[in-house]
Amino acid sequence: MVALDNGIAGIDRPTKGLRLHNTLHGSKERFFTRDGSRQITWYICGPTVYDSSHLGHARNYLSFDILRRVLEGYFHYNVLYIMNVTDVDDKIINTARRNHLLSKFLENVEDTTQVLAELVKAFEEERRKQDKKVEEAKLELCNATSARQRQDLENNLKQEELKSDKLSQAFASMKEKEAVLCKLSKEQGIEMLLEGGSAAVLASFLDNIQKAEVSDPAIFRAHAARYEEDFFDDMQALGVKPPSVVTRVTEYIDVIIRYIQKIMERGFAYAANNSVYFDTKAFMDAGHTYGKLNPSAVGSMGLSSESESDFLTKDKKNNIDFALWKASKPGEPFWESPWGNGRPGWHIECSAMASDIIGSVMDIHSGGQDLMFPHHDNELAQAEAYYDCSQWVNFFLHSGHLSIEGLKMSKSLKNFITIKEALKTYTARQLRFLFVYQAWDKPLNFSESVMKEALTKEKDLQNFFKIVKNYLRKAGMDGGTYSKGLKGPQWLTSDDKELLMALQIAESEVQERLEDNIDTGGALLALLSLASSVNSYIDKKRDESSRPILVRNSAEFITKMLVIFGLSHARDDEIGFGSDATTSTGSQEAILTPYLDAIAKFREDVRAAVKEDVDIKGKVMGIADRFRDYTMVDLGVRLEDTANGSIWEMVDAQTLRNLRDEKIREAQEAKCKSLQSKLDRKKKDLDKYESALEDPKNIFLKQKELYSVFDANGIPTHDIEGKELSKKARKDVEKRMKKAEEEHATIKRKLEAKEIDLDQIKCDIVTLEKQLNEF
Repeated sequence: MVALDNGIAGIDRPTKGLRLHNTLHGSKERFFTRDGSRQITWYICGPTVYDSSHLGHARNYLSFDILRRVLEGYFHYNVLYIMNVTDVDDKIINTARRNHLLSKFLENVEDTTQVLAELVKAFEEERRKQDKKVEEAKLELCNATSARQRQDLENNLKQEELKSDKLSQAFASMKEKEAVLCKLSKEQGIEMLLEGGSAAVLASFLDNIQKAEVSDPAIFRAHAARYEEDFFDDMQALGVKPPSVVTRVTEYIDVIIRYIQKIMERGFAYAANNSVYFDTKAFMDAGHTYGKLNPSAVGSMGLSSESESDFLTKDKKNNIDFALWKASKPGEPFWESPWGNGRPGWHIECSAMASDIIGSVMDIHSGGQDLMFPHHDNELAQAEAYYDCSQWVNFFLHSGHLSIEGLKMSKSLKNFITIKEALKTYTARQLRFLFVYQAWDKPLNFSESVMKEALTKEKDLQNFFKIVKNYLRKAGMDGGTYSKGLKGPQWLTSDDKELLMALQIAESEVQERLEDNIDTGGALLALLSLASSVNSYIDKKRDESSRPILVRNSAEFITKMLVIFGLSHARDDEIGFGSDATTSTGSQEAILTPYLDAIAKFREDVRAAVKEDVDIKGKVMGIADRFRDYTMVDLGVRLEDTANGSIWEMVDAQTLRNLRDEKIREAQEAKCKSLQSKLDRKKKDLDKYESALEDPKNIFLKQKELYSVFDANGIPTHDIEGKELSKKARKDVEKRMKKAEEEHATIKRKLEAKEIDLDQIKCDIVTLEKQLNEF
């Protein structure tokens, strides 16, 4: 593959325009391309395909998809977007091999006691290894040499301690299940035992013993291929644009080997026991800087060894040196090389593949913040050693962590939500709204409250487009037609001028926000402010002469920006969120408008007719409401009844289903609450009536824990200790007796007059309890 022309790395930087937060220098800098052209070369670290992608991955790839769309759609750059796929790596090898060994083990077990016995040993071994990691993390923290390193190591310790807690919880959960194993079939028992992280612990234990037995390379390739396809399916479901170029490590082995050879020729790497290591001391002695992105992490073994097994070895000259080529070990795939059979180290792949396509100067390199050190710092060192240059990447962009409960979402912490799981609760657009609204380079703690913010923004814009579209239809300007909107005088009123000014301010504010580190959240707020101004204008002008062209121009600008952000699928002259479905003759909405207008009018007429005939009202309105809430929802159409008639808008069907189901749930909760309240009242009444029917003489006779002597009428005369009641106490009990006698007489009279029906109350209680149980 031929590398692109490198251009000139040191061209004059522009003094105005787009500024991006460049992690290389920790500040916002004026953006420039390597040759001053509109062509951007951009390399993004792609997935390590060993398991399903989670929302932490979505944070990274959706955030940079948004930035890419803004650079292309708003700033009009041409972006060459390159993504690698790591399809051979410690995580892939270990996961594939462990899954294979676990499957083989489960095929041969005779009963659940065998699985349980192995699990107990597995947890003991895993606990020993995890305790060691925690102690090592504590020791490293004690030896921290800077505030930044201390912060990183504190996070590292926190995560290792959380892993310990989760391990303890998984073990406790497994032991609790032991007692019920005898009641389950073999298959059910095994499935239950392996829940909650136990399967991974057992697989790791089996791997320690049997890893050398796995030699078929197809096991590893099939595992990686499965999760690569899974990853790109998730990206498509999220609406992430495909890369311009995709590179796989296993297809670049020859390129990687030649890359390593050149680094060795320059004196920055050495071979030892069939492996090759990068010589960090030689690199720094030659005047290069190692650890540009996170210099405080250099020297920390805990941070340097991130995602690299067997990092510490006697073969290295320096503990912080890292592997470029790893000698093969039993149970691993390998390739031939000048140094013996082995495979690439984790970091070298990106340097070699990106260099092969882009060359010696790259405009943008991006990835998650967790990749800054060691991965990206090692990438930089490798490429600068290869080219003998001082700067391989001009702009490094790092997306902020996505956390849950303050901790980075992670497979190892078992605190992740897969993308597929998230898409069962939220639509792709709603997740994108979240990342558009949040700063791409700042940490984000995922929660219901932050998602609620995103959903509110979406709902506000949905309502805006609904109002605007219905306004424009009545003004005769739907579908882009504007001739009817020009009827009458065209001079601008103060309200018209105010709306025109609001549009100009929004356009200026959006540009300012996007030029400032592509602040899509600020730009979105500017769009929402414009939408609010349009809504106010429509409310003022509902019954007056208005300028629908101004309304449409504002809606078109908002739509254009939403399209750029990837939030809208609107095409041509559409306004709003658009639809995924189009036809050759125009947008789906434009084609369906006359039909949906007719449906809305039909429902409006039905509602008006039933008001005149109360006998059929419930039945017909039930049919009309089901048509609105189910038939139309499944077609992606929201019908809404207003004082001015039925109106409609096209919305993503899943969004409408979610909204409908939420309303149903709220209605059910309200009904349940109402039924419970009725049941409580009925039970209270029954208790009251039955108590009142009892002979009043028995009221105090039952309270022998308070009184010891009673007169002929059942009124107590002495307390429990045999002491005669005082006059005041005697008067009080006589008063209570009199009240009980009156209530007894009243209830008895009402029962005889059939004003109270105890049997009916009991029947009502049974009915209410049955209705509650149905919830």
